[in-house]
Amino acid sequence: MSLITKIGSIDIRNPLILASGVMGTSYSTLQRIYNGGVGAVVTKSIGLNSRKGNPNPSVFALNEIRSAINSVGLANPGYQVFREDVEILVKNHVPTIVSIFGENENEFSEILNGLKDFPVLAFELNLSCPNTEKGGIQIGTDSEAVFQIVKRLKSETEVPLWVKLTPNVSDVIEIAEAAVNGGCDALVAINTLKAMVIDIHTKQPILGFKKGGLSGAAIKPIGVRYIYDLYERFEDRIPLIGAGGIMSGEDVIEYLLAGASAVQIGTALGVAYPENMIKFFISKIKKYMRENEFKSISEITGGAH
Repeated sequence: MSLITKIGSIDIRNPLILASGVMGTSYSTLQRIYNGGVGAVVTKSIGLNSRKGNPNPSVFALNEIRSAINSVGLANPGYQVFREDVEILVKNHVPTIVSIFGENENEFSEILNGLKDFPVLAFELNLSCPNTEKGGIQIGTDSEAVFQIVKRLKSETEVPLWVKLTPNVSDVIEIAEAAVNGGCDALVAINTLKAMVIDIHTKQPILGFKKGGLSGAAIKPIGVRYIYDLYERFEDRIPLIGAGGIMSGEDVIEYLLAGASAVQIGTALGVAYPENMIKFFISKIKKYMRENEFKSISEITGGAH
């Protein structure tokens, strides 16, 4: 029995990947999560220049539904500064996927070319952040823009390109097809859903930016549906990476059965001891594989179809 997971041309030690934006703000936190047992890590989304992000409060816990709403707003130091963190991660042999965002094709290209010399596993194109006025949402809902960006970046690097899809569109298959036709190497689904919370006593939105993105257990059934639909459309043509609401080992297995080759975990690891959560997830996956006599992760992928 092996947990080694294949995502296109990439092999990682298990199907668990740290999602972008949770603990990916520095090399030390990324290193910690990898040492804790995940197969790979995704960095915080990195842009052209430093960005403070949105005003506080930028995160609000929805404990009753094991979820959270955030409007961090793509805060980051800019790719030139972040190069130092990437360099340390690859020197320490941490399998790293760098998430990048831009407001147009040229910005994506400059960031990619500024970081592509490092032997990272992949670049994840964040085309769909819902927590800024710009920074992705227009691009992620425009199939032609998605196609052009992926096509251009694919011509500029041999490093695999993953495209993170937004659920905030009328037809995710249309956007996915544009990314696949552009030459992407994997699809990640889904990003957070548009959301907000209002304090009934102050009669004001709670978040500093007023609006944000919903993550956590509340969005898992939506994420599973998107992966299921994408697998029906593409089957083995493109690897799928499930994201959204994974709070247990059983959730991981559900995404795999829907068609994911691997999963990204975010909100569940924003706890005091994320290493323990990772161990629990892995133990559940191993138990499920033993009970069903699976020898590899790939035997689970798409099993619900």
